[in-house]
Amino acid sequence: MIRAAEACACPIQEIGPAMAGSCPGQFFLFMSILESFLNGRCDLADPCKRVTDTQDPDASYDFVVVGGGTSGAVVAARLSENPQWKVLLLEAGGDEPTPSAVPAFVTAYWGRQDTDWLYKTVPQKKACLSKGGACSWPRGKFLGGCSVINGMMYMRGNPSDYDSWAVNGADGWSWFEVLPYFLRSENNKELGAGVSSQHHTAGGPIPVQRFRYAPRFAHDVVSASIELGYPPTSDLNGDTNTGFTIAQAMNDEGSRYSTARAFLRPASQRKNLHITLNALVSRVIIDPTSKRVTGVEYIKNGKTKSVAVLKEAVLSGGSLNSPQILLLSGVGPKETLEKFNIPVIKDLPGVGQNLHNHVGVNLQFTLNKEPEVPELNWSTAIEYLLNRQGVLSSTGMSQLTGKVNSRFASSGGRNPDIQYFFGGYYASCGDGSVGDEALKSNKRRSVSISVVALQPRSRGYLTLQSADPTQPPLMEPNYFYDDHELKVLIDGAKIAYRLANTTILREKYGMAPTNDHGRECPGGGPNPTDEYFKCLAMLHTAPENHQVGTCKMGSHKDPMAVVDPQLRVFGIEGLRVVDSSIMPQVPSGNTAAPAVMIGERGAEFIITRHQLKSRFGSSYDDVQNHHSEGANEDKKQDGRWKGWKQWQNQGYYPHQDWHAKNNVHHR
Repeated sequence: MIRAAEACACPIQEIGPAMAGSCPGQFFLFMSILESFLNGRCDLADPCKRVTDTQDPDASYDFVVVGGGTSGAVVAARLSENPQWKVLLLEAGGDEPTPSAVPAFVTAYWGRQDTDWLYKTVPQKKACLSKGGACSWPRGKFLGGCSVINGMMYMRGNPSDYDSWAVNGADGWSWFEVLPYFLRSENNKELGAGVSSQHHTAGGPIPVQRFRYAPRFAHDVVSASIELGYPPTSDLNGDTNTGFTIAQAMNDEGSRYSTARAFLRPASQRKNLHITLNALVSRVIIDPTSKRVTGVEYIKNGKTKSVAVLKEAVLSGGSLNSPQILLLSGVGPKETLEKFNIPVIKDLPGVGQNLHNHVGVNLQFTLNKEPEVPELNWSTAIEYLLNRQGVLSSTGMSQLTGKVNSRFASSGGRNPDIQYFFGGYYASCGDGSVGDEALKSNKRRSVSISVVALQPRSRGYLTLQSADPTQPPLMEPNYFYDDHELKVLIDGAKIAYRLANTTILREKYGMAPTNDHGRECPGGGPNPTDEYFKCLAMLHTAPENHQVGTCKMGSHKDPMAVVDPQLRVFGIEGLRVVDSSIMPQVPSGNTAAPAVMIGERGAEFIITRHQLKSRFGSSYDDVQNHHSEGANEDKKQDGRWKGWKQWQNQGYYPHQDWHAKNNVHHR
């Protein structure tokens, strides 16, 4: 018996658009009934911690954070831990919908104008050709951003990724230096049971663990990979960073944990944190003479408004929106700004450049011994409603992943350049039936394997196509501009075919390449050629959603760097970018956990600066001033060192900040 809506400590409100509309019409009735039950569950609705929309913000704030996505939610929550600071978070979308907490509904809010930015690339010459060349990039448009619509997989990338950042100008961002900021937000619930405390920790705001359910087929794929010679591993973030595993994910007790849920909801009762929803930021207001941020302009309910900034504005709009806002604010390549009659505040040529993304090829397979039976029915729905278990508590095959070295990977084997993502066994939509008719039919189950190149060399750019902030930017990733990615994918696709032909998958499931997939490409069949896989990659591209690099972090000597290693925009006082756009090079894995790490690190930079300033006065500003360029930078480095020694002599260290003194700890 399904319980009626629970009596919660606070009244439940249905938040966000209905999920049922994302499913085909034949599923609508069942999905609507299921959604009504989900909306009545206290643990999913979380009514007592939901944020309040500040319709009319105050005239001024110490900090204004633009974007409440994966990184922005972290920044706003951390800054508001100091009750002496007023913080405003401006979010272009609404609050995260209640059904988004159900892991199986991972794609329910994709492709919808109210929850997705609906971004598409410009037509590509070598990619997404089955879609006319325009690759879709789903981006979450609500609190939590993409952490509400992604697969929740917790992956950090390879340690060498961050060491490379540091060597190439991102001083202070080596693996040894960023690891504490990964640990700060992590609450790993499987310490000693598959993952080691040497690489993980507990106590942070984001619960990390495996989903409560995984299809039998996923476990058998891991066994098949061992047959191929890949070592078994339970943690690709640990000592072994190659092999196949059912990955840990950001979830707890059968439900998703976005950064909005982990960071903003616990902070929702703080009087010094205001959150304004459905507020599209149009530009940052910068004094053209002093080059200092004075305010932020935004559009809400069709009206343009502004709010004053007393200390800093923080752009956390993501790799596509943050550079767009900079350009609209007069910060970027002079030629672009003049083209759109935007007054040039700072000629910064790197804004929008260095756009890159993981890219892959989608392979389709048929399990000839497995009938296509719907995963979602009344039985599995009740299992979730009563116990938060079963197929709805996971993402089907999407929780399975693997990382391997191609022939083109760097020597040593510690820097794998291929990742596999799997699809199938989804429970996202259903009509409630148990699938008896499906068992009688000849329809076989399909699964997909996306082979992804983790270290792309191709670079694109983002620019304006209009000075209207409501219009999307123009996005040119230049997929496969460098043939390196295609070579890696050909290698990876061959490994995927070998995996499908292992004894356990061939004999138990009858796994084989789907006959008509890639029929347009010559050279297919039992022994596909390199040209076949190359054609398949360009036709059925897996464009991924790991866009980075458009506000590149680097030293003052890098002409394409937009922010310095403390994430301050070059030449502008009181402005930082804190999101994935600052990554010089995309990490070798999913980007959600690195985006949280960047939020933690960026927040600490801001906290340390302004707490030190209040303690030591203007002398700290002199030490931190980074806006003059060229030869003066070396003098400033000396000044910072002298300032650091001065603080040491006074018995003060940056980690001894307001939080330590008031027993508020970052974990």
